[in-house]
Amino acid sequence: MAFRRQSLSLFIAALIIFGLTAILPVAYMLPQFIFKSLSQPSTITNAIVDSRQLVLMGRSLTIASSAAMIALCLGLPVAIILAAKDLPCRGLFYFLVLIPILIPSYVMAGAWIHLLSTTGVINKKLASLFGPATKLTPFSMAGCAWCLGISFFPVIAIIVAAGLSKIDRNLIDIARLSTNRWGVFRYSILPQIWPHLIASICLVIIFVLAQYGVPSLLGVNTYPVEIFAQFSAFYDDTAAFATACPLIGLVVFLILLQRRIMRGLDYVRITPSSETDNPIRMNNLKYYAIAFLISLFIITTVFPFSSVLAHTQSFTKVWLTLPTYSDCFVTTSILALLAAVISTIIAFPIGHYLAYNHSRFGRTIDIICWLPIAIPGTIIGLGLVKLHSWAPALQKADSFGFLLLCAHIGLFSAFSIRIFEAAHKQADPNVSEAAAIDCRRWYQRWFYIDMPIHSPAITASMIVVFVLVIGELNATVLLIPPGKTTLAVTIDNLLHYGANVQASILCLAEAALVVLVVGAGLLIRYLAKRK
Repeated sequence: MAFRRQSLSLFIAALIIFGLTAILPVAYMLPQFIFKSLSQPSTITNAIVDSRQLVLMGRSLTIASSAAMIALCLGLPVAIILAAKDLPCRGLFYFLVLIPILIPSYVMAGAWIHLLSTTGVINKKLASLFGPATKLTPFSMAGCAWCLGISFFPVIAIIVAAGLSKIDRNLIDIARLSTNRWGVFRYSILPQIWPHLIASICLVIIFVLAQYGVPSLLGVNTYPVEIFAQFSAFYDDTAAFATACPLIGLVVFLILLQRRIMRGLDYVRITPSSETDNPIRMNNLKYYAIAFLISLFIITTVFPFSSVLAHTQSFTKVWLTLPTYSDCFVTTSILALLAAVISTIIAFPIGHYLAYNHSRFGRTIDIICWLPIAIPGTIIGLGLVKLHSWAPALQKADSFGFLLLCAHIGLFSAFSIRIFEAAHKQADPNVSEAAAIDCRRWYQRWFYIDMPIHSPAITASMIVVFVLVIGELNATVLLIPPGKTTLAVTIDNLLHYGANVQASILCLAEAALVVLVVGAGLLIRYLAKRK
């Protein structure tokens, strides 16, 4: 009972921190929005039912659906290959597949801007074949959808691969008796992974709808870009919130839809499960599958970033430029590390509660923990700006980036919660029960039992939040303290002002930092596992 009381107190404390960082900024703005809606209904009505809203909705949905289709075409075959039992060097290929989503999407867009420039390799080849008037440009809705699609296809690949790891072998064997390989996939495999497939598509659409950096960089006006313009250009936070209402409603619907479809299934596989009965095999197609994964990695990552590397002119210029922006690296790394640690700490008890509590209150908490994914980072940034002006005591704290840290925790702790929820579901409950008897203090159980068991989830949570904070731009542009800057804001400013060489160098440096952090985390996990 003492252990349960302590666990409940940790859960309540973590839930309070989550509420203060993720829910309070929006809850603070909502009553003001409702009051103004009642006092000045014409202003809010004009903002919501304006014909511009229909244009924004159509453009945002077109980009999101196109990006989701690109991600599906790339992610589904990758998921099947990664789930195959006879795939060699699976860990390496998982890492290669994850790299596009680890690199911030606006960095990926910046790489494709260089690749599809008038002097780029692709447009030079097209001009030589079809004439100088033929060229491709990323500054369009199609270019925006392509950059976001190749950035988020690993979401579909990882979630669908988790579903493929749990399909029923008996149903596969029965289907093989009466149909060919395509029929086995269509009539047996596809129905079993349908929840993971639909949920992953919904998540990709949600992530694309919340993007500010890529549409802003490519000159495409979407909801996040319009929300930011309403506040930064016109200083009208009410109009910004009104503009976000249709987007929030759509994203909340998608979250509830994918949550209902999944019905408690795991989105990711944290702990390795037994694969002795895994029916997915490549057989004689194994080497073609490996060639496909390598080719996809070259097209989506190596090719565009090699163009960026060529644009940096020389390694000497790189080494001379990087020290100039050392403050950006320090600020970004400190914020990312603090956000990763705090998010992991508060996500552990919340994930434990959601994994084992299926009451009505538990389902309510589960829905609340999804909300930060539905709320654009610009809205959370606006809410914290309003809190900043209301509480003078926060103004001094803001000089150290406190509000920005709160925004990062509120935005990305939801991902850590899902990771730990899956980890607790996949863990052996008998170990936890035995630990509750042998370790009477909660910190003993945490040190001797929970940390070794959930070390993969801890590593994954730290890496995910760290990477997401490095690439976050929506809230950062609103909350960055005076005199400080981050890599995301610096790269965005350089790209907008045409300083392409410096922006290219920082893009490469940021991508290298992300890959280095992820590689170090995986290496530490591998060494700890061997030990």
